Amino acid sequence: MLTSFPIKIPSMIFLVFAFLVSTLPLSTQAAEKFDIVIRNGTVIDGSGAARIQTDVGIRDGRITTIAKLADAISSTTIDARGMIVCPGFIDLHCHADRGILKFRDAENYIRQGATSLLCGNCGSSPTDIGKFFQQLRDGGTGPNIVMLIGHGSVRSAVMGRANRRPTDEELDKMRKLVRQALQDGAVGMSTSLRYGPGAYAETAEIVELAKQVKPFGGFYATHMRDEGTRIIGAIEEALHIGHSAGIPVHISHHKISSASVFGLTRQTLILVDQARSAGFDVTLDQYPYGAGSGGTSLYVPQSSLAGGLDAFRKRLEDSDKRLEIVLSVEELFVRKLYEAGQSPGDPKHTAISLARIQIARATYDESIEGKNVTQILQTRKKAITLRNGAELMIELVSNGVRGINHTLELRPGGDVDRVMQHPQTCVASDGGVFEFGTGNPHPRSYGCYARTLGHYVRERKLLTLEQAIHKMSSLPARRLGWTDRGLIKPTNWADVVVFDPETVSDKATFLKPHQYSVGIEHVIVRGQFVLKSGKMTGLRPGRPIPAERN
Repeated sequence: MLTSFPIKIPSMIFLVFAFLVSTLPLSTQAAEKFDIVIRNGTVIDGSGAARIQTDVGIRDGRITTIAKLADAISSTTIDARGMIVCPGFIDLHCHADRGILKFRDAENYIRQGATSLLCGNCGSSPTDIGKFFQQLRDGGTGPNIVMLIGHGSVRSAVMGRANRRPTDEELDKMRKLVRQALQDGAVGMSTSLRYGPGAYAETAEIVELAKQVKPFGGFYATHMRDEGTRIIGAIEEALHIGHSAGIPVHISHHKISSASVFGLTRQTLILVDQARSAGFDVTLDQYPYGAGSGGTSLYVPQSSLAGGLDAFRKRLEDSDKRLEIVLSVEELFVRKLYEAGQSPGDPKHTAISLARIQIARATYDESIEGKNVTQILQTRKKAITLRNGAELMIELVSNGVRGINHTLELRPGGDVDRVMQHPQTCVASDGGVFEFGTGNPHPRSYGCYARTLGHYVRERKLLTLEQAIHKMSSLPARRLGWTDRGLIKPTNWADVVVFDPETVSDKATFLKPHQYSVGIEHVIVRGQFVLKSGKMTGLRPGRPIPAERN
């Protein structure tokens, strides 16, 4: 008598077939589908780890896979052979909020690989962050936008440009504006204590407003009260504000702006290291240039500018007040422009020193644009003296002229190099967005990141590619508290840059700043191409990123 099988024959055949299919090579199974696959690239993930040769798969705006994807199916495939694939660059010090609603593509930033911009720096920002974020959402932007609330703007909204302490009522109004901005998504508060109206604030005022940041987990970013001969005290003030408010401190565009104390970063960076060793969270950023940019107004006493330019011009009509301002300019020139060993009494030294100030834009007299103070005096057949330089500076300030200040130590091994190599220094532009070809902005608005990759990595080898990209991606992401950007990592947002390490470079110069960087081939923001094969796509996937609250 036959024994019946416990399983029917057709069922057994199905099980055998399923087993055989499961053992087939992966390439014969259903291929994984992606929106974008970047093949054959050299991936530098932003962590500082060594580069690897692999592919990157992107789906639904996120990085999903980092592995060889030979059989993957994708809507778009990029062959990145010979290219670097890395996280989009995060700019911790940007002023794009002043023009982003008009120039939403931010092409000058996209073309250098910047995919997220932290705005509201140096104490200047919209005071209604919620409204500003909604305006950004309505139409989108090329890069993502993050915001700080600017102390100077808050102070102006409550007190105008008054050079005095706030009343208790005014201080309470400022507290409320700062708190509301943080509730609306600002990541912290910024100050500029070098320019008015921020310069009119005492430390205690800043502490009180910074205390509003702590409940929201934000940080304090500062253009310090001095970046020259008095920088040690300015750093101590910044650290005191952070300690008193119980929040981290971020020092903006760290540099030594006075030629008389070039090399002082040896001490300032020790202060940063000591604070960190004591458990205090302090970080830095820097733009990679040997010349800063700022208004000529920084050369006159900020108290003389209280009430605006009309009030300044009125003060100049008083001979005693004018002389006081002139003498103050001379004193600052000596501290800021003359190197150690140079004398104001030596015409040659004075000519070298006054040449450090170059005029970027002068609508009242376009003939002086691109010239430095020494050249202007020579053109006017004036003696090259400290007094004549000071008188010219007062004229420039009266006419609202901006200047480019060549007062950073660019020599190998100098302050710029030293700050750049510090492990807590992020690369940042201190630039903005504007109409292409209009005005004379600092070239950093067009070239910051490409210059770092081309000049400081490829040519000078001051940093490795891994180090530089870390300073542009995961290090600033950590300052912002982000866990889903700044790294090429599965589940992270697909903010990705693909560039040619052999050709990436900046083209913008101080006299011809409106020139886009080259070598950046593809820029992806939130999984969409903003730049593809070197051409802008017209897409604006960037969005405001409110602070992530724990």
